Amino acid sequence: MKKFMKFSTIFPLAGLLFLAGCLVSGTFVIDVDIDETDVVTTSEFKYCLVDLTDNGDWEDHKDDIKYIDNVGFELWVENNGDAAVTGEFYIAREHDAGTDEADEVRDVATRILSGIELAPGDNYIDWPTSLGHVENLDSLKAITETGTFVIYGLTETLPFDITLDSATVIVTVTAGN
Repeated sequence: MKKFMKFSTIFPLAGLLFLAGCLVSGTFVIDVDIDETDVVTTSEFKYCLVDLTDNGDWEDHKDDIKYIDNVGFELWVENNGDAAVTGEFYIAREHDAGTDEADEVRDVATRILSGIELAPGDNYIDWPTSLGHVENLDSLKAITETGTFVIYGLTETLPFDITLDSATVIVTVTAGN
């Protein structure tokens, strides 16, 4: 009878703790939409400030974030040139207003995405494709955890003649106690 009493007391308690754990932890996705009006253009690159702190999901869970699981992108861009170009993205905690050349960006920021070929005309890069080109994931996650950062878009060749139709930064986060 004691074994049954112990089991009948422990089993519901364990079930409640398990259920509570499920309710206070989980993975969620933060989408931040960017369009051409959010982007600053120079003769050699484009950049945009991304502020996750304005996002409702980030705001709801920011104190419970255990870690950033993954960061990817979904992009609609137009290559206005006559030849294919290879795109790359960099990330930094903030933008230095004196940075106006692609080589300066490469010196002060961390490359997070490379090897995406943009054919002349319209191009779409989906989230799974972006994940296949991600580099320096640990740096990317660490900077993303701050909630605000700058993303730079460059091409490996000039002239830089790319129009961003829209983009979405997709961050998956694990939260819990």
